[in-house]
Amino acid sequence: MATRDIIAAASQPTFYTRVSFLALKTAQNVASEDPSTPNHANRLAYANRVLRGEDKALLLALHIAAANNVIAGGLEEVGESAIPDADIEFVLSTIWDARANAFAAGVAA
Repeated sequence: MATRDIIAAASQPTFYTRVSFLALKTAQNVASEDPSTPNHANRLAYANRVLRGEDKALLLALHIAAANNVIAGGLEEVGESAIPDADIEFVLSTIWDARANAFAAGVAA
């Protein structure tokens, strides 16, 4: 995969604003989840960060592309229109804990 092509496609406003919108949807779901969910405190803190608009949409879009070869391949070959919202939401759910823990670690440091 050509990293520069993936970065260029993920950096398009039409893609990273979609990611940002879907992150808000995911954040709302996390904010409403059962408090006994593993890692809930960090997940909720990160959800609050997203809901307040404190996450960087472009960085989040790049993280999604870096974390999933299907999305990266679609971005590289066709562009952001090749990526269904459901795929973005799936990747958001898979990287949520990693981002939540990374931001929690940054606060504690």
